[in-house]
Amino acid sequence: MLVIQTTIDRKAMTALAKMSRKTLRQGRSRPVRTLAWFVVALEIFLTVVYIRGGESGWPINALLAAFMLGCLLGEDQVNGAVGLRQVLPNSREVNATFKNDSFYVHRTQAAESWLPYREIKAVCETKEYFALLQSRNHGHIYDKNGFSWGTPEEFRAFIQQKTGLKIQKVQ
Repeated sequence: MLVIQTTIDRKAMTALAKMSRKTLRQGRSRPVRTLAWFVVALEIFLTVVYIRGGESGWPINALLAAFMLGCLLGEDQVNGAVGLRQVLPNSREVNATFKNDSFYVHRTQAAESWLPYREIKAVCETKEYFALLQSRNHGHIYDKNGFSWGTPEEFRAFIQQKTGLKIQKVQ
């Protein structure tokens, strides 16, 4: 049996958003990100052309380039903040229990969920967190420092055996 205590905060939700983007949402977000980078380059080009030509419209292009660049570089932080707003205040302290049966238990003050291992589509890991992703828009994140029973190494081996999935490392 493995038990993990996790506080769902902005840092955890940002990590969850990043892991989801780099795994299950990878194919979906790549065209949008490519288009956004193109728009940034175009706006910078237009800013330079307007400045060289003595035109007065360059501040708008520079502002649009800066805004789009901010969206690109802060995508995970924005998605994490939006995701955190959807988590009820009494659901931010999580106690997860992983047993040797076909379900794991995800408990908060508000609810208790029995989730089957077979519904996990991806298992991800960063330096600080593990994430179990059920879909592009739904997953659970667990703090590696939150083990009250077991260790991250034991969890890694256990979850790979239960799901049959390889753990994906996310930087």
